[in-house]
Amino acid sequence: MKLSSYLRPMSLRPLYLILFVGLMALSWLLAEQLRPHRYWSDEIGNPHYADLLPASFGDWVDLPEASAAVVNPVQAEMLDRIYSETVARTYVNRRSGRVLMLSLAYGRDQSTDTQLHTPDMCYPSQGFRVDQMVRAPLSTPWGAIKAVRMHAVMGERVEPITYFVRTGNRVTDGSLERNLTRLGLAIRGYKMDGLLFRVSEVTENPDAFEVQSRFIDQLLATLSAEDRAKFIGQTKPAEPLP
Repeated sequence: MKLSSYLRPMSLRPLYLILFVGLMALSWLLAEQLRPHRYWSDEIGNPHYADLLPASFGDWVDLPEASAAVVNPVQAEMLDRIYSETVARTYVNRRSGRVLMLSLAYGRDQSTDTQLHTPDMCYPSQGFRVDQMVRAPLSTPWGAIKAVRMHAVMGERVEPITYFVRTGNRVTDGSLERNLTRLGLAIRGYKMDGLLFRVSEVTENPDAFEVQSRFIDQLLATLSAEDRAKFIGQTKPAEPLP
């Protein structure tokens, strides 16, 4: 065979060209179809947490003038970038006088570059030392909530903290679960939202976490089922004891 035959320009048959263009168009259409176009927040009614939190419940009463004292370990410019709403409340117990600080941070669009910043990441960046951090599911009438308990210390300030993260329709534990939830919602056409729920107290009392657990139970009990889902997602009721 002559060398010139190898150097001859390759020609594509019209049918192959049409198939190639068609496959590219189909791939684009599939990618566009799978790309999330809706927000999960629209599905649950675009929550406004400042309006959902009660002024009082159980033995707890909101102290509006004290909310400014709640430590927010995230810088203001970052708050504006990753969160749609932040709420800080301070509640005092009528009987014991104990004061708990509640902080909520909500992000309507939790894409990979705007993920919630959990306290175990934020507190150390602001000078706190995390002495202890354990996963401790909260047992509630609405099922177990995957929560984290940690001790943050800075100088003489000792702050026991309980927090959990709702992403989409459930409370998730760790980045793997959150990414899987994000993927599951994306397949259904939704952009995932996320809520960081944090309760803390400046105290060295050994029962701090038990007080925080009861506080969370009583707060959730005041909410309707629809509003409660905006805090903890769709949970399974706890099974009755035998």
